[in-house]
Amino acid sequence: MIAALRFSTPRASGGRVVREARFVRRSGLPLSAACLVANGVREHLSSSLGRAFETSVIDPVVLDQRAARALFSGATVYRVRGRLCDAFTVLRSDDALRLAALAFGETERAEGEMSPVERLTLDRLLALLPPLCVPLCGEVRSVATETPERASAESAAYFEVRLSPVAVAFGFAMSIDPSEVAVPALALEDLRDLEMECTVECARGTIDVDALARLSAGETLALQTPLGGGGTLCVSGVPIAYGTCGARGERAAFAIA
Repeated sequence: MIAALRFSTPRASGGRVVREARFVRRSGLPLSAACLVANGVREHLSSSLGRAFETSVIDPVVLDQRAARALFSGATVYRVRGRLCDAFTVLRSDDALRLAALAFGETERAEGEMSPVERLTLDRLLALLPPLCVPLCGEVRSVATETPERASAESAAYFEVRLSPVAVAFGFAMSIDPSEVAVPALALEDLRDLEMECTVECARGTIDVDALARLSAGETLALQTPLGGGGTLCVSGVPIAYGTCGARGERAAFAIA
């Protein structure tokens, strides 16, 4: 099991501010997959809102039910059904208000209900998120709204993409925690029927750029390699052996040295 170090919310204790340290179980989701999602969030929101953003990724962790309920409480959640599993996009209410304010060029948004126009704008921004879940769940097959309670109960792995300079966090969860399974290396027996293209370089020479530019059909190019000289065997363009060029019957042949 891999664990990640986390710190609790600061609290006052004995005249000092204390943040308790604890370890949480690290998800098997590769951080590179989370970074792909974060890059997609940055590019799509930058394009839609006409301003530059930076994103940071909070390491994927395995959720317990208590943490899941707290993270999903009151959030706008979409279920993304994929080929491999289900993914969830999560936007908590405070972050939704900030994102709506950002869409209308405001720096802050007072608490309260959104107007119909704000809600429609927010829904269009959230519609950008499900297609970004392909690295998490595979090919996207359907998208639907989901209740926070059901999503929190079915989520196994979770990470956040945080936007700056505006403090908005997007949550992404998965219905399974990907396992990092070690598989055996390929053996020679696995490759016996694989066909690879072979070529032999049997002659070499040099030519200056001016002479190269004057070449035309029918001209003869003299090479420095003598007849019957050595050659190089290449497999898929990679030299692997040296030998001698010749013939066997009516076919060209190459004898490996």
